[in-house]
Amino acid sequence: MIEQVILGFHAEMDTIQTDVVIVGGGVTGVVAALAARRAGARTILLESRTFVGGNATTGLCLHSFLTRDRRQVVYGIAQEIVDRLQALGGAVGHIPYDGFVSAVTPVDGDIFRITVTEMLAEAGVQIIYGCNVVGVDANDGFVNHLDVAMKGGIRRIEARSFIDSTGDGDVAAYAGATVRTGDSTTGKMQPVSMLMRFFNVDTRRIANEIGEVNPAMATKNGGEPFPVYFNGTFSKWNDVIREERIFPNEDHKVFFNTTWPNQINVNTSAVFNVDGTDPLALSKATVELTQQVRKAGDFLVKHVPGFEGGYYIPAIFAGVRETRNVLGQYEIQDEDVLSGRKFEDTIGEICFPVDIHDPDTGQATFHDIGGDGAFDVPYRSLVPKGFSNLLVAGRCISATSFAHGATRNMAPCMVTGQAAGVAAARSVRTNAPTGKIDVAGLQEELREGGAYLGQLAA
Repeated sequence: MIEQVILGFHAEMDTIQTDVVIVGGGVTGVVAALAARRAGARTILLESRTFVGGNATTGLCLHSFLTRDRRQVVYGIAQEIVDRLQALGGAVGHIPYDGFVSAVTPVDGDIFRITVTEMLAEAGVQIIYGCNVVGVDANDGFVNHLDVAMKGGIRRIEARSFIDSTGDGDVAAYAGATVRTGDSTTGKMQPVSMLMRFFNVDTRRIANEIGEVNPAMATKNGGEPFPVYFNGTFSKWNDVIREERIFPNEDHKVFFNTTWPNQINVNTSAVFNVDGTDPLALSKATVELTQQVRKAGDFLVKHVPGFEGGYYIPAIFAGVRETRNVLGQYEIQDEDVLSGRKFEDTIGEICFPVDIHDPDTGQATFHDIGGDGAFDVPYRSLVPKGFSNLLVAGRCISATSFAHGATRNMAPCMVTGQAAGVAAARSVRTNAPTGKIDVAGLQEELREGGAYLGQLAA
């Protein structure tokens, strides 16, 4: 019997009370909720959609667990999820690659969603779907409660500690935290995109036609190796692309990943000048992206070997790369990334290169992490400046717009999610403000949960 984690909640009541509330059920929020609940806190996870798992449910590849010299630095709950997926056929592990990263971790989006839903249920996390935060009551850096819209009306949620894993920093912004939106100089945000999933395709032929480097290869169930990740361009078809206006530019880049020999996820669409915090703008972009995917999908079937006979579906939501970053007690700097800096208050390491899609063209550029290929995330970057019971995790942590190009990806988001979950539970358990908990104790608890914290905390 799973212990009921909601205090004082009945259908006719307006207030829900618990220990830790996590807002946003993407990969960050899932890991944060698992970590908080396992650490003993009664935990509620709020998600606006009707499923958890966020971008991973689209089949987007989990980047990146291994440094450029293929040394693994991401472990903990993130690795536990991959292990469970692999046992179910929903992942193929960490596969070497000679492209812009040295290893990739493809996942099946549907199996990911099923798996993490089961893990949350096993842990005793209460998920509330279809729930949107519409207001935050906060005074002098203390969050008193959230006002949330759900079926039946507006309700109040009270907790002792809150985690903003919305990606957009919605809770922190509503509470009055200082935020930066988009590039620090121009304010422009990276474009939004939408994946499409193709069925009945020949991934080997596709990789031979489009791959710029040798594809990452894997096997399943003792079968023949097949490509699970590769990237390239549509340069061969520039004339068609120009004539039929498939993409806004020639030599258009495309990224592929899969865990199946006859299915593939295609990442190549983009809409520019979209503020992901504006629901009207994002809704309009979602319509345009769906149309782009249809046009690109038809182009692939008609012109690219390996896709003939294939059929496709667009992802059910747009992927947002960049909106707000919340100013924390420490802001991760460009030089921290470029030098591979280590911190005494580390809560984990990030090894994905800085990945920035140009706000005007969508073309991706990558910048390697310096030093040993990984940089530490200081706990202070999860603590919004001036707040005592609020943490941020995932895409909206405190980082410059350049550093955000590395911190925003899913493996890094799971690292910060686990740390935030443990820290929130520890804050409740020790009755200490989130910014003043015993960091050494937090680090020990994270290690016990399988996390790798880097050299200084080894």
